[in-house]
Amino acid sequence: MSASVRVKTVLFSVFDNRLHIYLPGQRLPQQLVSRGISLNKLAMQVIEMVAGTAINESYLEQLYTFSHPFEQMIEVDVVYYLLLPAEKIAEFNKESWIIADHISRNISEYGIISYAIQRLRWKVEYTNVVYSLLPREFTLSELQKIYEAILGKKLDKRNFRRRILSLGLLRSSGRKRTGLKARPARMYQFKERKPTMVQVF
Repeated sequence: MSASVRVKTVLFSVFDNRLHIYLPGQRLPQQLVSRGISLNKLAMQVIEMVAGTAINESYLEQLYTFSHPFEQMIEVDVVYYLLLPAEKIAEFNKESWIIADHISRNISEYGIISYAIQRLRWKVEYTNVVYSLLPREFTLSELQKIYEAILGKKLDKRNFRRRILSLGLLRSSGRKRTGLKARPARMYQFKERKPTMVQVF
């Protein structure tokens, strides 16, 4: 019995204050595995085709592997998810990004997508991986909106700021965001742009 192995990728991004998933033609991006290339590298190649450029620092994680046995062969899907900042989305691919809450339950890969969303929600509660969805500098309001988009709920502004600043993950960039209706907002950076275990919520 032969086996066919595919890499599928669930790409997340946040823009317009909503969590989006890349779903061209109502299907997850995927590639057949060939000899001489690792699964991680193949997943990154798929992602770079979407972005139209090389991607650095974005958080990539293998979600799980599952198989579909048939009479003459076995199909194996290795699923990854990746967090892509909105600034890295190629303009020509923008229409293929679907708001997570608007994805139909009838598409064949809905179970994969639903599980990936849940895993992402768990992940942001005990790590700093939201750095992958943000530019180098950001305001606390922008950071809060990322968390709200992922978690699907509003967070109390005062409690959020007190909690996030107490974790020691951020440092002030020394600059302020101007041109807003409100007063200029202080901008921050992550001290480290790599995965760190920390109890955020």
